[in-house]
Amino acid sequence: MKTNKPIGKQYKSIEVKDYSFDKESRIISGYAAIFGNVDKAYDMLIKGCFSKSIADRGPDSNANDKIVFLWMHKMDEPIARITKLIEDDKGLYFEAKVDPIELGDRALIQLESGSINQFSFGYEYVWNKCEWIGDIFMVKEVILYEISVVSIGCNGETEYLGLKSSEDINNAHEELISKITSELKDLPINKKSAIQGLFSKAWALAKVESVNETKGSQKPDNESRAAKGNGFFEGIKFNN
Repeated sequence: MKTNKPIGKQYKSIEVKDYSFDKESRIISGYAAIFGNVDKAYDMLIKGCFSKSIADRGPDSNANDKIVFLWMHKMDEPIARITKLIEDDKGLYFEAKVDPIELGDRALIQLESGSINQFSFGYEYVWNKCEWIGDIFMVKEVILYEISVVSIGCNGETEYLGLKSSEDINNAHEELISKITSELKDLPINKKSAIQGLFSKAWALAKVESVNETKGSQKPDNESRAAKGNGFFEGIKFNN
């Protein structure tokens, strides 16, 4: 089923069944993504979708803003250095050396116990390299920001509310994607990742607010929702 794709930084996760780790060397290895599967968002990751990010900002690149390995997608809590990142026929394979810090120790302990058994990655669609084929969104390129060890996997689900027709929604969605991409294109990758993450959280919170409204005795009309959506951003300051 074709749907408007969420805007901003997104997350995908898999339950890991064939990862490995060595507490002595502090090396974790496994797959952060699998190719060829259709997930709940109707996405199919195509081999090659990570290749540009790996070439530009992978562990063998000269970039200062390399792809990072995080605790629970928190950009201010890196726990390991990615030492190997490649695409093979199965998916996105990584190896990472865990830092001797408290969260690094916790990650190793909980991976060993099984209380944590998922990896996830933070990314942004490269829209002109992705397309719907039937009911499947073929993801041929993404900007890969980070890989995380997580307790519960999350897939970003966002929604733009308050527009009167499906055509209005589609047009506004495409226009907003274009504007956001244009405004952020020259920013450093870490700053871009942080801002995209804020966009995702904003849309998700707007969706929660909408769901709570529908639990009331009367469903708000489109104009009411539009007003709510605009009010949601009143407290946010943008410095030019």
